[in-house]
Amino acid sequence: MRITGIKVYILKPQEFSQEATRINLPSALVSISTDEGIEGITMLEEAIYAEELVMKFKAEKGWLRSVENFVPLIGADPFDRERIEKSFWDQYFFQRSASTVLCALDECLWDIFGKALKMPIYKLIGAYREKLPAFASTQSYGDIMDYIRIAENCLEEGFKAIKIHPTRYWKKDIEVCKAVREVVGDEITLMLDPFHAYTREEALRVGREIEELNFYWYEDPIPTTDINGLAALCRALDIPILTGENVHDLYSYAELIQRGAADGLRCVDVNVGGITGMLKVAHLAEIFGMKCELHSWGHPWQQAAHLHVMLSIKNCRFFEMPFPVGIFDQGTKDVIRIDREGYVHAPKKPGLGIDVNWEEVEKKTIKVISWPD
Repeated sequence: MRITGIKVYILKPQEFSQEATRINLPSALVSISTDEGIEGITMLEEAIYAEELVMKFKAEKGWLRSVENFVPLIGADPFDRERIEKSFWDQYFFQRSASTVLCALDECLWDIFGKALKMPIYKLIGAYREKLPAFASTQSYGDIMDYIRIAENCLEEGFKAIKIHPTRYWKKDIEVCKAVREVVGDEITLMLDPFHAYTREEALRVGREIEELNFYWYEDPIPTTDINGLAALCRALDIPILTGENVHDLYSYAELIQRGAADGLRCVDVNVGGITGMLKVAHLAEIFGMKCELHSWGHPWQQAAHLHVMLSIKNCRFFEMPFPVGIFDQGTKDVIRIDREGYVHAPKKPGLGIDVNWEEVEKKTIKVISWPD
């Protein structure tokens, strides 16, 4: 089998029916074709990166020192994923967009692999389980009453765990956490993700409060770049500190671990080069006895890519479900939902397990780019 081309559908910015903590930019559906008629398909939240991948497909020779190992994408065997991606990284590692562009390539290659062998990706990796519990991952709001309302909605829909994206003002965030705990009771698992909002002192104060409230983890309280500060928080608090979601290459995770700056890792496909990169981060965390909780807070293709990895590793406890459920859905016939017990289940279709709703995609398409033309 050989790769024969790429086609990118640039879509109109998504219109959200409810409040969404999201930058509203054109997204892109990416399709990589083969000479056997199998297509690998995924989506990127920001279309600019998909357009960049098309440019990479046009390259016929390398230009850095590793030129002798360059693998042109047109004509490559899609099963040679590691060789293709090593060539890609050697050529483009210095570009800030490299991990995101590689993510689209990687997930399309995995989708082709699964479709060719008629198996879901998690089975090809090596399945560990068939389902796992999901937590509802809120949007950010300005008023405590909104968080109370959302928490009640999460319970009504069957979630047994909730992650709060708070106001990012530390004193108010403590009140939010207290109010939500009072509403949901002691049996519901709660997490807090202020997304780099606090100073070291503020993070410590909030951390001590949510320890008293029996929160399960404390995510990205200060910037990931403040490794000394994260290490100090890990030493000072009993609640696990999770970070890594905004690490934009695989290799920086080693420093977080070596310096004791995380009790558990987070990662997201577009920052580590897709499914392959997430597996490497998860296995690194496992070696050090750490959890690796993946970020599946995105569109259905992103959710599916993360779910396949979660189903094939032992050191991840939860699937992250954007809430309100379905808020980021677009362009697909298949969606991931929880069952009555709050679990998400393994995809059954081959590859990523998602069929495109081509009628919707065609209505939303504002431009098509392909190579060869």
